Amino acid sequence: MALVYPVQADSPEPDGGTAPDFAELAADLSDTWLVEVAVGDEGDDACFGPLTARAAWDLALAVDQRRPEWTVSVVPLHVAGTADELVALFEEG
Repeated sequence: MALVYPVQADSPEPDGGTAPDFAELAADLSDTWLVEVAVGDEGDDACFGPLTARAAWDLALAVDQRRPEWTVSVVPLHVAGTADELVALFEEG
């Protein structure tokens, strides 16, 4: 499975099969998200959105289930704050 989505470094490890906390993703990173799909090395990529965190996750999971060989990424469309604040969200303290 090549499903990629952001997780903060200090987030607890989710239970097996548990979906991410969408409210937390929206509050910490962005209200709007994109789903990026890379289907090969020849530039056959697409981007879908803007979507809510939940809608982006649902779309990414559905695409990944149908084409697990593709790389599917869920990314924030807008991040309020500075680069230092964004990096601090993901660094271990």
